[in-house]
Parts: sequence; structure tokens; C-alpha cells
Amino acid sequence: MLVNVNALLPAVTVTPGLFALVAALLAGRRYRWLGYSGAFVAGTGFPIACVLAVFAGVGMGIDRVAAVLLLLVFGVSTVVQAFAIRYLAGDPRAGRFTAGASLLTSASAGMVTATTLPGLAVGWTLAGVALCLLLGMYWHLPAARDGVRRTAIAFLIGDLALWGVVVIVTARWGVSDLRALADEALSGPLVPVVGCLAVVAALSRSAQVPFHKWLPATLAAPTPVSALLHAGVVNAGGILLLRLAPLASGDTARALTIVAGATTLVYGAVIMLVKPDVKGALVNSTMAQMGFMILTCGLGLWAATIFHLVAHGFYKATLFLSSGSGVARRRRAAFHPRPPAMTARRRLLNGALATVLPGAALYAATMVIPMSAGGQHAEQALLIFAWVTGAAATWGWLRHLRGPADLVMVLAVLPPVAITYLGLTSAATHYLAPALPTAMPSALSWPVLAAVVTILAAVAAVRWSPGTSLHRAIYARALSAGYITSPLLAPSRGARS
Repeated sequence: MLVNVNALLPAVTVTPGLFALVAALLAGRRYRWLGYSGAFVAGTGFPIACVLAVFAGVGMGIDRVAAVLLLLVFGVSTVVQAFAIRYLAGDPRAGRFTAGASLLTSASAGMVTATTLPGLAVGWTLAGVALCLLLGMYWHLPAARDGVRRTAIAFLIGDLALWGVVVIVTARWGVSDLRALADEALSGPLVPVVGCLAVVAALSRSAQVPFHKWLPATLAAPTPVSALLHAGVVNAGGILLLRLAPLASGDTARALTIVAGATTLVYGAVIMLVKPDVKGALVNSTMAQMGFMILTCGLGLWAATIFHLVAHGFYKATLFLSSGSGVARRRRAAFHPRPPAMTARRRLLNGALATVLPGAALYAATMVIPMSAGGQHAEQALLIFAWVTGAAATWGWLRHLRGPADLVMVLAVLPPVAITYLGLTSAATHYLAPALPTAMPSALSWPVLAAVVTILAAVAAVRWSPGTSLHRAIYARALSAGYITSPLLAPSRGARS
């Protein structure tokens, strides 16, 4: 039985790549048939990934982390390609999308299941190439060309850094097996260099500071491409740091990871709050979420990284595929009168309730589901994230309260949601623990998280206090910082104003 299950792994990884070749040859015709076939190939991989997840770690060539990541790869690819059948109906480029999406699926599946450094790097590079091909679907648009240019430059830097890791580790220590890295006692002046190169590669793929400008420049891509990008490709940075944890756990590499993740988290959250367009807000939301993911990598909270990565992937795919509905809702809301502005007293009360109620619900949930005493500390880190997210959601809910009955509803909903969330994080942590690197929590873990939460709370307080000079100054600077300029988008000299 195990032999048969093991045979599924190479098949499920290679098949989408072979279909990508077929789709590329037939891209100019029968693109609707290709769309259905591409969604079917990806959809077939999802139940196989479920089987692999059940048997992972039982004498198989795949661990539990890789199996869970396969669920993300094939789940997102299936939904997005099925959505694209109608979204790109009548578009002659639909066949190109199917070919690129299938190649991206195969490359991503190979990357997350690779057991050697060269295999990981090959999957990494192929995924980047596939994404650039997808971003160039509407090459006639200057914005699309600018997005491809920025993405290719960032990816080239990251790929060179990763291949540098492969060459140095293979030549200097003779190690190519990822599973053997944890058992090797690597030493010498090249160790911090290799760790920093791995971090640079991860930062470039996950759109972290200073490589953050390429992600907002990709908005000219069609919605299915954006969904694949934001739900899958940008997660690769966290996956890479997880796979190369033995190399990127030095003090210098971890410091670089923590600083970049925390900075991007705050930067992306601030820009997201001032963006007037739906996709622009979603792009910067992704940047902030990836900042949190990279931060958890730097802090050694690997279970939190994987849980957040998978949850954000499915959630962001849903948001991008429904972005058209979001635009329609905003248009309808523009024709309805806005509710009267809250008084300062009501705003202060709502802020206090939005802060206290989710925290109290999470604390009560820990009484029902005690947190594990293991070394991963993932649940504690995710509790902070859940508290901030719950505070933002509760604030939005409280703004529309009409009476005591609505407040009672809020009080009734928060505890079961908190218990469910904590139960899922606890179960995921226990399932993933055998396949995760040895946790090495930093002494800076809680101070860094506390500082980030404090800064975000301060930003939220300023946003919820409109009309002040500080609010106007921060709003103007954030809006300017989030604006992408490019010579490709500038009007020509002879163009009329």
C-alpha cells in the first residue's frame, strides 16, 4: 500500500507540467476545452494530496508539511482555473493562462515536495518564470510590462541568491539533501553568508522591504493571475525559510528576517488603510500578511508560519476572485446616505470594546482548550494575530450597532469563534510538529511582537480619529508612499495634456 501511495507523488507533481506543454501547443485554439482540462488536472491532484496528507510520515517520501502545502497548491489552482473558464471566456489568451497556471502548479508542487537543494531551486525558478509569463498576458498594456519588469528584476536577484546557496553548500560542505542539513554541523565564515543569501531570496519572492515595489505593480494582470499570485506564489518565501531553516537560523540571518518582516508588516498595513481601490488595498494587505509570515520565520515559530500561510492562501484567493463583487458593493454604497458620524464618546467606547471583547474571548478559549507546552509557541503568536484581527472586525461590527440586542449578538458570537480558532491552531500544531524544524524561539520574540502590535494600534487610533492634523499628515504620506511610478507609465513628451 505504501509503495502505491509513494508512486502518487511524482505523478501528481509532473502531470500538470506535461499538460502545460500540451496547453502551450494548443493555446491558440480550443482554449475553453483547455480551461476545463486544466481545472480537471489540478482538481485530480487535490484528492491525491489528501491521501498523501493522511499517510505522510508513515514510511513515505513526503512529510506532513509538504502534504499540507500540496493541498494549498492544488486547492487554489483548481478553484482559480475553474473561475478563469468564465472570466476569460472569449479571450484568445485563455489558452496561455491555462498553460501558465499548469506550469506554475507543477513547479510549486515540485518546490514544496523537493528533498534536495537543486530540486528546490529548480522548482523555485520555474515558478517564478511561470508567474512572469502569466503577468505578461496583456503585454500591450504599459502597466503590465512595468509589472513584469519589476517582478523579473526582484525574482532574478532572489534566484541568484538561492542558486548561490546551492553552489556554496554543495561545493563547500558536499551536502545536497535537505533532510541531511539538520544533521550537519556547518561551520566557518560562509555560514552567515549562506543564511543571508537564503533570506534575500525569501524576501524577494514574498515582496518584503526592500523588494516590496514589485507586488503593487502587478495589478494590470487579470484577476485569476492575481489570485494565483497572492494566494500562492508570495508564500514561497516562508516555505523557503522553513526548508532552509538549518542554514537561516544564525543570528545575522534571523535579525535580517525579523527586521524585514516587521517593517513590511507595518508598512503594508498603513498603505492598505489609505488605498481607495479594492485591488490596491488587497495587494498591500497581502504584503502585510507576508510580513507577519516572514516575522514568524525569524522568530522560529514554524507552526504559526504554516498555519498562517495556508489560511491566508485560501482566504486571499477568495477575496481576489470576489473583487468584482467588492467593487459593485462600493458602487451601490455610494448611492446610499452614510450613517451619521460617531461622537468622540461613542468612538472611544467602541474602541475600548473592540480591544477588550476579542481579548476576553480568546482568554476564555484558552480555558477550554489549553495551549500546548511544546516548543513551537505557534498558538501564542497566532493569539496575538487573532486578537488584532478580531479587534478590527469587532470595531467594524460595533459601528453598525443599533441597540443592546446587537451588542448581545457580538458577545454571543465571539467566544465560539475564538474556541474554534484556537482548536484549529492547536490541532494544526500537533499535526505539523513532527515535520517542523526544531523551534529556536528568540529572546526578542515577545518584545518584537509587542512593538509591532503597539505600532499597529497607534496607527489604528490615528485612523479612527479623522480630522486631526496628524491623521491628515500620515494619510497624505502613506498615500504618496503607496503610489507606483514608472517611466513606462509616464506620458510621452509629445502627448497632449
